[in-house]
Amino acid sequence: MDILKNLNKKQKLRIIAVLAVFVLLIIIAIVILISRAGKIATTVQYAPYKATVIVNGKKVKNKSKQYFEPGEYDIEVSAEHFETYTEHVTISKDYTYMVGILKAADDEGEKYKMEHKIEFAEAEGLVGRALNAEGVIRKKNHPILNYLPINNALYSISYDYDVDNVTPIIAVKAQPVYLDDAVAKLKTLKNVDLTAYEIVFKTENPFALYDESATGKTPKECVKNAFNIPAEYTMTTGQDIMDNYYTLQLFIDDYDLAYQYSHYRVLLHKDDNDMWKIVAAPQPLLTQKNTPNTPKDILNTANSL
Repeated sequence: MDILKNLNKKQKLRIIAVLAVFVLLIIIAIVILISRAGKIATTVQYAPYKATVIVNGKKVKNKSKQYFEPGEYDIEVSAEHFETYTEHVTISKDYTYMVGILKAADDEGEKYKMEHKIEFAEAEGLVGRALNAEGVIRKKNHPILNYLPINNALYSISYDYDVDNVTPIIAVKAQPVYLDDAVAKLKTLKNVDLTAYEIVFKTENPFALYDESATGKTPKECVKNAFNIPAEYTMTTGQDIMDNYYTLQLFIDDYDLAYQYSHYRVLLHKDDNDMWKIVAAPQPLLTQKNTPNTPKDILNTANSL
């Protein structure tokens, strides 16, 4: 205060103005921080940069850093002489991109691309980063992808995606004699819940069709009533799982080679009348997809036997 007394009116006004600006900047910073709280800094960049970007119905500045709450977003990008681009993205701390490249719709669009190669190259680089981030997320959500594909002389295990391009479908290709080897390999994959995936075995399933209404007083009686079991297949003794489930296997036993192979797991459930019934078509490995409405611990137990 003593310092202010020694200043003239003009100097005081200057100090007050500086302080006011400083306070205003602090207020603005606080407002910005509050408005961005819980939101994620997201790169919005679509080539051509003149394109209009609409996110969930609202216009967003192209080639900018925007802040969005984590969640689902529908994006539409349009520009004259280019095809309209649409996509659906999920913004999270692991995925912070709204990026892409529009396709030229006519000669004018192609000409623009030639004249603005740098912006398209920049956008292409960002698309590459976004794809890498997406791959990391998918492997985090679906740990089995960290191990695939697997290819050797006996079998191959690969994956593709469903129509929504979200959930992986695991494809196992093997001759019947090597089918068990492929299943054994799947079981070695660490931190992977095999029951959570749709696993498609390309080997022809001899037990895909059966009498779904068949029942039996014992599990084996039910199996015999349900299937026309090929002569080369043998039925194991089986085992109880809790009180109302039972599992056994059908397999080929080559006595000449002293070798068993092509095991198919059969899961049965006891109904209220104490009659056994097959839950679903036997599979080399039971999952929530091919053996639905079955507790996961039951599936894991059956797969471990």
